[in-house]
Amino acid sequence: MKRYDVVVVGGGIMGSATAWWLARSGARTLLLERFHIGHDRGSSHGSSRIFRLSYPDSGYVRMAQESLKLWRQAETEVGEELLVTTGGLDLGPGIEANHAALRECGARSEMLSESELAQRFQFLSHDGPGLLQPDSGFVRAERAWAAFQVLARGHGAELCEETVVESVEQSNDGAVVHTAAESIECSACVVTAGAWARELLVGAGVELETRPTRETVSYFRYEGPLPPTIAEWVTPLRYALPAPGLGLKAGEHLAGPTADPGEIRTVDDASIERISKWLAALYPGVDGKPHHTETCLYTNTRDENFVLERYGSVVVGSPCSGHGFKFAPLIGKRLAELALEQ
Repeated sequence: MKRYDVVVVGGGIMGSATAWWLARSGARTLLLERFHIGHDRGSSHGSSRIFRLSYPDSGYVRMAQESLKLWRQAETEVGEELLVTTGGLDLGPGIEANHAALRECGARSEMLSESELAQRFQFLSHDGPGLLQPDSGFVRAERAWAAFQVLARGHGAELCEETVVESVEQSNDGAVVHTAAESIECSACVVTAGAWARELLVGAGVELETRPTRETVSYFRYEGPLPPTIAEWVTPLRYALPAPGLGLKAGEHLAGPTADPGEIRTVDDASIERISKWLAALYPGVDGKPHHTETCLYTNTRDENFVLERYGSVVVGSPCSGHGFKFAPLIGKRLAELALEQ
């Protein structure tokens, strides 16, 4: 039976980042992915993801600040730009709390009155003030996913794609990962399997309370300089950001139905209609009809907080409730540290 220091189950952005840090530390690392790297069945595909420091919670602001440094470290190591800085705007009720949390953490931010917002960003139309955070931007999602793979494998991590893990169990000297073809021993197993994690963890004696949802994302044609990313703090939260080669990407956060990760993926027409009207009003010069739509799988906790915990020889790195991508290098580092604890 093969044995590794750590087996990572789930090769999305979180698993790939974890494998990078593990292999970088010298651990013999195996990464297992049920589909193929770059697939669109989970939460890591697509051209871009928002990177923002702005949260009403100072804990998340500090995590974002640390993540920003680690994104830059990853860029240096891989020799490619992964995080593009555009600045970020927060709109809607309650943004004063975000401003307070940013100031508490020493992050740059500026409250703009309605007239200042209109003067600074003449291509936008919004009734009300805005909060500007200049260090925000977007991550080139698919490139970042590929980059962590390059970094992990460059440090010696092994990757097996199209490998379905059937179960994970704890053993006297670590854990055993069972696939259809073989069983693999390891000192520790990290599960970053998103919506598939809950079922996998049952055999390891870990109960994970999650709710997968199928979210819809729309893309709109846009020409011009890169605009800031936008988050409007209403319910559900609405967001817009540049999508290289595709224009603008926009969607609603946590608006989709509960989903089975194995089901056929279908977009939500009602969500597309709502986000199209919102974006057309916010960007008067943008075509309000999307030229492309797709789905993204969220795996959510009740409070939208992350689960980064070790249970015996099993480390749980899922879910991220639809807002974890920006923290990927930090989450990968923390999961690797948990897996290597003696």
